Amino acid sequence: MNLKNSKLYIGLLVIIVVAIFLVPRFFSDGGSSVVYMTAKVDRSTITSQITSSGTINPLRTIEIGSQVAGYAKNIFVDYNAEVKKGDPLLEIDPSRLQTELKRAQADNKKAAADLNLTSSVYNTNKDLYEKRLISKEELDDSKSKYLAASAALEQSKATIEITEANLNNTTIRSPIDGIVLSRNINTGENVTPNGKPLFLISQELSKMKIDTNVSEADIGKIGRDQKAFFTVDAFPNETFEGTVSQIRNEPITNNSVVTYNVVVSINNDGNKLKPGMTADVKVIVAEKADIKRVPTSALRFIPPSSAIIDTNNVDINTSPHVWIPSKNGQIKAVQVMPGIGDGRHTEITQGEINEGDEVIVEALIKEDSGNSASYLPQPKRF
Repeated sequence: MNLKNSKLYIGLLVIIVVAIFLVPRFFSDGGSSVVYMTAKVDRSTITSQITSSGTINPLRTIEIGSQVAGYAKNIFVDYNAEVKKGDPLLEIDPSRLQTELKRAQADNKKAAADLNLTSSVYNTNKDLYEKRLISKEELDDSKSKYLAASAALEQSKATIEITEANLNNTTIRSPIDGIVLSRNINTGENVTPNGKPLFLISQELSKMKIDTNVSEADIGKIGRDQKAFFTVDAFPNETFEGTVSQIRNEPITNNSVVTYNVVVSINNDGNKLKPGMTADVKVIVAEKADIKRVPTSALRFIPPSSAIIDTNNVDINTSPHVWIPSKNGQIKAVQVMPGIGDGRHTEITQGEINEGDEVIVEALIKEDSGNSASYLPQPKRF
């Protein structure tokens, strides 16, 4: 027997074995039956919520830099230091600006003396000109020198003000009451105006916020003052509470997915929570007590093709409905109106089903051998 015939025989053998196992499954229905798994309609509380993740942040943070150049002479605070508004954070060496201030004050004195001299000359020349003892050019020249000296005096005053302000800015102070989150300067390092932030200060951490991203499909259910609960990895067994305080209108688009920033305000009593922690958030969008409900799987159930259906006037293609057992092994569709849901259960606001009724949630194909398999899939219809 050559190799080609061997491959042919092996292929035929595989086909025969597959047929032995599969053909009875397709053409024999006498060895299997449909068993329906049911659940009771009951009354309870349903809490509808939207889940999201976010980052815990201080309510307000300020980056503090320097308006003058120099080197860091003294640093008064460190990480986690509590500061009050006006407390000194850093002193930049003031010696250069002190020298500039002395020079500006000397220039101011000289400018004042020049103004007195040119003013005296100008006033004298005005009298002489009226008596026709000097020319118009001499008068104009003395007036020009007087005006220039007056401008120089004003300029020297401005220079003093600027230098005094810069000298005052060599001591950097906290603009708010808060906590030092970071310090990016060491003693002796050079400081430049508009350079890197030297300190990051946040408001007190007893009150913070969570910045979460909610999808555009869910954002319409979010409202201000809704309760929110969240957990963090640092305290996995503890649930914290917050309140929705802001829903921002600016869309955030990432890979064609649109989300919106929902801000949750939280209390941080005991300072357990730290800035930057990741929070898993659940926003409570609706809650109803003592309502009629069914398992959500009952609304998603689709009968298998072998099911015997008790026909009625329910349009199962467009109307939300559940299936209930009927007479002689049949099943029947009952039109309902679903309300809020929590993923596991859904409220039934209208429909001819009552508390204690059985609704079908799953179909099992049971064989004579005793084995059973779930009828899948169960796609969502509404």
